Amino acid sequence: MNPEIFKHIELLLGSVGLIIALFFGAFMIISKEQQKSANIFLAIYLLAFSLRIGKSLFYNYFPINPIVRNVFLGMLLAIGPSLWLYVKNLSANNKKEGHKVLQVHYIPLLFFVGFCWLIPNDGSQLSRMIFIVLLLHILGYGIYTLYYLFRNKEQLIVKEKKTYTWLFFLTLLTMLMSLIQIGVFFRWVPYLSTAFLFSIVVITLAIWGLKNVSLFKIEPKKYTGSTISDQNATIYLDKLIYLMKEEKLYLDPEITLTKLSDRIGITSKQLSQIINQHQNENYSQFIARYRVEEAKKLLSMPAYKNFKIAAIAYESGFNSISSFNASFKKITNTTALKYRESLS
Repeated sequence: MNPEIFKHIELLLGSVGLIIALFFGAFMIISKEQQKSANIFLAIYLLAFSLRIGKSLFYNYFPINPIVRNVFLGMLLAIGPSLWLYVKNLSANNKKEGHKVLQVHYIPLLFFVGFCWLIPNDGSQLSRMIFIVLLLHILGYGIYTLYYLFRNKEQLIVKEKKTYTWLFFLTLLTMLMSLIQIGVFFRWVPYLSTAFLFSIVVITLAIWGLKNVSLFKIEPKKYTGSTISDQNATIYLDKLIYLMKEEKLYLDPEITLTKLSDRIGITSKQLSQIINQHQNENYSQFIARYRVEEAKKLLSMPAYKNFKIAAIAYESGFNSISSFNASFKKITNTTALKYRESLS
């Protein structure tokens, strides 16, 4: 293809993702209704990527001073930390990070931009190595974020399964962009414009976001008059999870919020608050999730191969087949019978 025609196509396709990302990022910063701390980090992520891509598109047509190019190149150092802090905040019920924590993650960015006139950007071996380090910086944060998501899957405070999927998908796409650029740099994969890749990623994420707008909304604050401190709530939550995993209290079909709160040593209202705030689900959903996981385990065991679905339901702690079917379908997006068939 003619290089000039390719540059125009790159500008057209790259501008689509650039405009969407800039608009979306700016909207989350200036909109009071959307301004929860997790969204701020997502906005920084999108704006940093946009500035980097915008520089690449502009540089196709006009010369840019190496110092200015370094400033935009340094935006890559904001992508990894912003991804990690967004995932951590969204999965930790919008918990605000301290200034010292933020400084640690963004120090490389400040250092790079602050000394941009000393950093070579002339196509030399050193400048090429610096570019690779910036890409590896993103990749390193992506790997750690994936590790965090996998390791804490059950403990993560997510509103629904789609929230976890969103975070996993965003992290994976970020890593993919970094990997592809590293591959292009070493000529392991054919050249593909970063702007083009960015547009694909942003459009995909925009479609996902439009289908799940609740991911970006601020949840109304509950229990404003609560006497439980965050530290005590964490202790009680750990005790609750211990009772679920070790003593398997969910297997008791007669277990109630009151009985469970008595075992922990708090009131039923306080327990309801802890489950709601730290697990983002109510008591019934919390218990049902453990029971469905138990049912999945039993369905996969050879010893229960000839058990009827109803028997599996009662063995898992459900007191009716209808509640079992409804909970199993909602949590797994399939029926127990189809789940068993998929195992074989």
